Amino acid sequence: MIFSVVAAAVFGAVSLYMITAAKCTVTHRMAWIPLSMAAMELAMCDVLEMGEYPVLTAVLMLCRLTVLACCALSMKRDAAVARNRRRRREVWRRVAYDMTAELQTMPAERCA
Repeated sequence: MIFSVVAAAVFGAVSLYMITAAKCTVTHRMAWIPLSMAAMELAMCDVLEMGEYPVLTAVLMLCRLTVLACCALSMKRDAAVARNRRRRREVWRRVAYDMTAELQTMPAERCA
């Protein structure tokens, strides 16, 4: 029972972190997965004893670890997308500034 509460707390913390720190919509949507798993952990608390069904417990642990790994990879990908977006905006701002500076220094041509 204690392990289920700890697992629910971990899933809740991961979900809260994903909701607050994510920049992309996909990561925001993916934050519902650990949140729903936390709710299921609390709903099914003390139904599956670890010692009674060791194979089923191992499969459940593997599923929990897989979800946590997918969430970590999603956050890493989200950070990379945000970093690339910030770099592209920086480049475009620099290009726009250079273009306006170049246009301002050009002499006006007169029509004959």
